Amino acid sequence: MPVLLQKPHIVRKLAPFKVDGLAIPYPEFVPKLFNFCMMLGFRKGLIMPSRAFCSDENQGWPIILLTKHFGTFPFNHGRVGGIIASDRHGPHAHHGEDSLILQASHVGYDPHTGTYGKCVRPMMAGTSISNSCGKITHVITPYLEQYQFAQERIFLHQDDSGRPLITVKNSFIDFASHPVKDGLVLLLEKIARVDADGRIVPVAALSTSQTFAVADEFRKRLDDRGYLWQGGGGESIGAHLFADLFFFREDFHETDASILLERSLVEFMPTIVTSPNPSLRAAKIIIQLEFARIVESIRRGSEYAGKNLLYITGLNLDISEYEGFPATTYFVPWAAHIQLMNVTPKEYAHPVEQDRLFALLMAQDIENPEQVNLKEEIGRMLKAPRFDIRSPK
Repeated sequence: MPVLLQKPHIVRKLAPFKVDGLAIPYPEFVPKLFNFCMMLGFRKGLIMPSRAFCSDENQGWPIILLTKHFGTFPFNHGRVGGIIASDRHGPHAHHGEDSLILQASHVGYDPHTGTYGKCVRPMMAGTSISNSCGKITHVITPYLEQYQFAQERIFLHQDDSGRPLITVKNSFIDFASHPVKDGLVLLLEKIARVDADGRIVPVAALSTSQTFAVADEFRKRLDDRGYLWQGGGGESIGAHLFADLFFFREDFHETDASILLERSLVEFMPTIVTSPNPSLRAAKIIIQLEFARIVESIRRGSEYAGKNLLYITGLNLDISEYEGFPATTYFVPWAAHIQLMNVTPKEYAHPVEQDRLFALLMAQDIENPEQVNLKEEIGRMLKAPRFDIRSPK
């Protein structure tokens, strides 16, 4: 009788993404980025920068600084949430001899409180505070709401003999005869006791829920955290509904271009909704997934073949006006892909990871002698001859 081996479940793990001590103000970052390009052998006046940012107004100063230091308005490579439009590689490559791609998802940061996700909209009357990035927040909000609902509707308690129990709404349980079709699915096998036949059998059934005996491993997990089991109806599971205890099964909520954002995030949604800063967590995930996807598209494609190319990705932190200083943006570098037109050195054969990338950038001079004086350039435009422009006959 042949033995059927179950295929192992392969877990996708994300790399560490640090923020502390790695944020660079954009007025410092962009000239260093230009000088890094020069160090790599890029040619002055022939670099075509491209940005993949959200369209929010608080991403404007980074774009202006790119224009100032690279001498041209950057190509638009981006979609909502910092997603890159890989089908624009070709047009971008044809707009300059050397190519730079800067991709960044963004999130607001409040230096007063150290919290993430909000920013002040200066063009709104009064003090208007809203989400930044609003698109990422919009995508993750339905999942946050489902998670918060589950936190309140799953209960931990113990019976008179001290046996720990969990009571779960039927809508969170993947019954063999009636699996969850839409919403949060609780991984009961990680919480409830499994009998000798491999079944999870409730000890009681209520009108809209089931009560199960808690597995020893899950009980120990809570005991190690100092949890005190209560009798009677107990209490909501709350923060003890950990990211590895559930997943989401549902149709995507988005119908426009942001479905690409939701499709990328849904696998990691449990870690997002359980994070103390969900929008920051989501932005970090997008950055990592996009970097892997775009490096693959560059290596498999031919658009940038034989060209100098620097593809760098990271996090934009939006900081509102603070103590009389104007709103600003910081960049947290994460990874870079480098290819050079002749031979790419072995040191750049693999992506440049976060710590090394930060060190390479910070080693560059903050002065850029090639930067453009935008005020002078606009003045020259105003003094240019006025052309007599007519339709062809």
